[in-house]
Amino acid sequence: MDVYVLRHGLANARSRPVYSNDDERPLTAKGIRRMDRQARGMNAIGLSPDVTFTSPLVRAAQTAEIVHRRLDDPGELVTTAALAPSGDPRALIDQIAAGHSSADSIMLVGHEPYLSALISRLVTGDTASVIRLKKGTLCKLRVPNLRYGRCGWIEWSLTPRQMVNLR
Repeated sequence: MDVYVLRHGLANARSRPVYSNDDERPLTAKGIRRMDRQARGMNAIGLSPDVTFTSPLVRAAQTAEIVHRRLDDPGELVTTAALAPSGDPRALIDQIAAGHSSADSIMLVGHEPYLSALISRLVTGDTASVIRLKKGTLCKLRVPNLRYGRCGWIEWSLTPRQMVNLR
């Protein structure tokens, strides 16, 4: 299985008093435009996950929706609390295994440091970070048998700029 891990795009600052609840912080206008261009790059390389799982937080859900809308063959879009910053990565793996174990590829859209810890768990078996994802970064893992522990490797990682240049 190919597992694409995408950190949400550029979001409004936490310090803005308009967003007293961090869960409700949306992408900025620039973040929306940039993610749309990045999604075109993803489409150019033929990215077509069977299912995309997203955190329920607004900025991640917006990111997932932009990518889902832009891809030629986007598959299913699923919102899961297991991808929230306080979510349970083991529950996420169980959810994928229970309903999507036959998928050829999936995408996970969420937040840092959760995503880096998840990648590290799947690549090394530990949560000590092997990678840090800046906003909008996409990382591809190859995971022959998905489980909560060491089960795959990183194939590549693309920055937002690299994705935009793929178009």
